[in-house]
Amino acid sequence: MLQKAWQAQQVPQCGYCQSGMLMAAAALLARNAKPSDADIDAAITNLCRCGTYPRVRAAIHAAAAELRATRGRA
Repeated sequence: MLQKAWQAQQVPQCGYCQSGMLMAAAALLARNAKPSDADIDAAITNLCRCGTYPRVRAAIHAAAAELRATRGRA
């Protein structure tokens, strides 16, 4: 889910931060199914040299919505 959301929001630029950001996002979504922007900002501590933070937030919100929908069907 996260990787698809990452691609849909065109988050990746240089790739410097991507692995750490994805891991932090996965950990956030494991404990918080509906994170706020403040929750995301607190969880994503990796530095992004390209400044794609708004895209990161959008991707995490999209992945969270898909995760909630999937869990609702299960």
